[in-house]
Amino acid sequence: MRPLGIFYLVGLICVFFGCAAKPEIDVYIEPVAGREGTEVNQKFGSVSIEQNGVAIMIEPLDEVEIYELVTGDEINPYLRISRWGRVDPLYTVFEIRVKNLGHPRVAIDNMAILIDEDGTQYGALPYDYFKDLYSNVRTSNVYQNAYPYRYQYGRLGTPYYDPYYENRISQTTSYGVMEGNSAQMVARETVFDGGKVFRDGQRSGLLVFDLLDRDARDLKLIVPEVMVFDQDRLKTKMDFAFDFRQIIGEKK
Repeated sequence: MRPLGIFYLVGLICVFFGCAAKPEIDVYIEPVAGREGTEVNQKFGSVSIEQNGVAIMIEPLDEVEIYELVTGDEINPYLRISRWGRVDPLYTVFEIRVKNLGHPRVAIDNMAILIDEDGTQYGALPYDYFKDLYSNVRTSNVYQNAYPYRYQYGRLGTPYYDPYYENRISQTTSYGVMEGNSAQMVARETVFDGGKVFRDGQRSGLLVFDLLDRDARDLKLIVPEVMVFDQDRLKTKMDFAFDFRQIIGEKK
């Protein structure tokens, strides 16, 4: 068979059956050491801070790690996978793990803030965002795109949503609804929802932000107002701040 014929054959196979997804890392985030009290784990690319009996670990997830969050027939709500197997991140994602090292109770909200060097702020997207996103899925039998929105701060700090992808599929199918339910369940199981952490316990999940601009470099992630309780009385409030750097290029 002529080379041109082989090319067309491969193209037809991809069109009718889809090509295997191929996540590739060309943008990644790494922790920056130097802030007092921080401990960087070079092996996992994570950073931890312990304050007043509370330890918080933050790990940025690259495109491959986000892709591997789901298995089987589950739909990954954090990635866009094209028919040709191209994988594009829709969000910037971190894993968070909160440990209570000895207090009767620690309370943490699901809110976190990511700030770049220009002062642009990104608020962590709660599960309700994804629940609303997939509550009325309109798609075809190929998972083409979700409905990601850029989350910004309007006047007086009021959040608003500005759609930057459009769904050009007009037909609603039962398979599409199943995909939406699957993506919603993955978000339900993975998005960090905060809550109470009792003595020697921990809570973990994902902090999901709108996708950072490729030009963003120096980043600060703030976990605000972690509350420590002594019995039923509030003892203290603490903020945790972590420094990161976004890097363009192949991950080392």
